[in-house]
Amino acid sequence: MPGERRGHGWRGGRGLRRGQIARLAEPCLLVLLQEGDRHGYELIAGLGRFGMDLDALDSGQLYRILRQMEEAGWVTSAWEPGDAGPARRVYSLAPLGRQALAMWQEELASTHEVLHKLLGLDRETAEPQ
Repeated sequence: MPGERRGHGWRGGRGLRRGQIARLAEPCLLVLLQEGDRHGYELIAGLGRFGMDLDALDSGQLYRILRQMEEAGWVTSAWEPGDAGPARRVYSLAPLGRQALAMWQEELASTHEVLHKLLGLDRETAEPQ
C-alpha cells in the first residue's frame, strides 16, 4: 500500500482491541474523506456509521492516525477560520489516499471471503452452511 505501515495483528481475546480498531479506522476515514472534506469532529462522528465503537477510539488517537495518514501522503489538511469560534483543521483526501483506499477495499474484500469461509457462511445467502 502506498505509505503503508505495519498492522497491529491479532492479540487474542474477544472483539477488536484498541490497536485493531485504529487500523480499521484508516479505511473508514478514507471513505469519509472521499465523500468530502471534513474536520476532526465530523470524522469522529462519521466513524459511528461503520459500527466503530467510538469509546474505544479516543480523539487523540484519531488525530494521531490522521497525522500518520498525512505523513504518508494519503490526506492533506488546512486551517479553516471558524465562524463563531477558533480555526479548525479540515482534512481532504489526496490522490495517494484514493489509491490507498482502493487497495484497502481489495484487501478487505479478500478478508471478507476468508471470514465467510472461516465462519461457514455462504457468501450469497449469508446463512450457515
